[in-house]
Order: sequence, then C-alpha cells, then structure tokens
Amino acid sequence: MKITIMLSFLISIAGFVSISGCDNNQGTLTLQQVNEPKSYLGYSSNTVMINGLRFHYVESGSGPVIILLHGFPYFGETWDPLLKPLSKRFHVVAPDNRGYGFTEKPPEINDYKIECLVSDVVELIKYVADDRPVIIIGHDWGGVLAWSVAQQHPALVDKLIVINAPPYNVMLNMLSNSDSQRAASGYISKMTSWVGKLYFYIKGPELMWGEALAKLHEQGVLSDEFKRAFLSAWSQAGAAEAAINWYKANIPNFDDINEKSYWPSKAARVTVPSLLIWSKDDKAFSNDTFREIPRFVDNLQIKVINTSSHTPFLDHTNQVIDYIGQFISTQ
Repeated sequence: MKITIMLSFLISIAGFVSISGCDNNQGTLTLQQVNEPKSYLGYSSNTVMINGLRFHYVESGSGPVIILLHGFPYFGETWDPLLKPLSKRFHVVAPDNRGYGFTEKPPEINDYKIECLVSDVVELIKYVADDRPVIIIGHDWGGVLAWSVAQQHPALVDKLIVINAPPYNVMLNMLSNSDSQRAASGYISKMTSWVGKLYFYIKGPELMWGEALAKLHEQGVLSDEFKRAFLSAWSQAGAAEAAINWYKANIPNFDDINEKSYWPSKAARVTVPSLLIWSKDDKAFSNDTFREIPRFVDNLQIKVINTSSHTPFLDHTNQVIDYIGQFISTQ
C-alpha cells in the first residue's frame, strides 16, 4: 500500500515537472502561449503600473466606469458574462488583481495585506476614471476588497455591488466568534499549509479549474476560450503562491484574531448605496455571517438567489444582471 502511494506521488511529481519544465507540447495550451498579457475573450487588453507593479486589465465599452473585482480562484476575464452586457452602457474595467493572472506577483506575504489591495484599487480608479466616483462590483475576495474600498474611500464609490462576500471586519469578527463560520472556513488552514501549497504545485491549473467549472464547461455555459483564459491565468509562474498569500496576509489563525487584526477598524461602516447579492445555500459563508452584514452597511439592498452556487454571475447570469440593472437604475 505504501509503495503504491509513493509511486503515485512520484508519478504526479514527474507530471508536474514535465508541465513546468521544457516540455511545452500540451495540446492547445502551452506555457509559451500565455506569458504575455492578452485577452482570450475579445476585450481590449492593457497594463498599467500601480504601486510599483504591472497590473493587467481588460476593458470594454464607454460611459460611466464600472470596476469588476474578482475573487479566488479567478481573474479579470472571469467576469465575461457581465462584461458583455454591462459594456453596452458603461466603460467596464476588469483587472487581474494583485498576484493573479497577468498582474505581477510580489514575493512577500505582507505585500498582500488588505490595505495594499485597497491602495491598488484606489490608484486604478484614479487612472481609469480621473478620480471620479465609479461603480464597483466585487465577488468573493474581490467583494471583501470592494467593501474595504467603500469603507475607506466613499468619495470614490458611486455605488457598490457585492456578490457573496462580507466586509473584512465582519469576516474576521465571525471567524473569531461564530462556530458555523469557522467550520465553513476550515479549508483555509489546509489551503495555506505546506501540504496545500504542494498539492497546488503538483496538480497545476487543472486543480483550480475544478469540478464546478468543468461541469459548466461541459454544459456549454462556459466556452472553450473561457477555459483557455482560466488555465492561462493559472499557468503563470507564482500564481498559486500569490493567491494563497491573500489568505496568509489577511486571515490570522482564528483564535489569534484581536483588535489589531482589523483594518481599517472593527467598527468600520459602509455608507455608499450598496447591493448585496447572496446565494442562499453558499457553503463558503454561514447564515449568521449573512445576517451580520446589514449591521455595518447604512444603505443596503439585498437580493437572495435560491442556489448553492458561489459564482451566480456564471450560472445564474440573467438574474444577477437583472438585479444589478435594477439597482443602478433606481439609486
């Protein structure tokens, strides 16, 4: 039994070495094809220097600016189902966040602290919108980031839309005090361990593609080009470590969370008009976390989608677009 396990492990390692080494004969997707920033889905692809790092973003349309902030394990073009319809009325900008996709990946864990991530978004707003207020839409970690930008820089945010994510201070508070949220977030300690890191490196981009996205691809919801874009983003050197660093930099051991852990503060509030789109049975967050969010947002609308999907903008796209359109039009 032990020999079999060891052989399987060594075969996996050998496969990983062939993927990351000199053998670039990998069907339609090779590392040589994905080193330079590009759009696989037909958008304008651009780079800009922000806080000493080269950021990649895609954009489409004209008019008031909407910035789309992705979460884990995604990248700017993941927003494709929203980019196309929103760009008919807006100038839509979707960056690869710090450490993701074709954006540069600083090596230090502290380079991924929430205050650094917020500064990135602020500088991007200055660049693409000339300091004028924008609409921000965020999902997962991108949602946490969007809440934080609104807390610290409300003058730069016209409207805020978050999909399946609490504010950072709410998240830390629930990880400190809620057994159900701790259970839902138990994956974090595994993912940030050396075992998780090794598993990422062994399995490669296909691990991140995962069962959920593979199923949507098989159903025709996600195109071949979407998959190519996804695997390209995760084929970048250091992609896995950079993504994990978002967790390492901002989520302490649950028992170690204290007043100093919060940024900008434990009591930070959101005052801009906000829409929260929430999946009723999302396994990433507990019900008590969902119920806690309105206590920290002054002007909040909530729309609940009857699904367990963590990414309803991919598989409940029309519903999400309708909610966004209604919110933007009525506020």
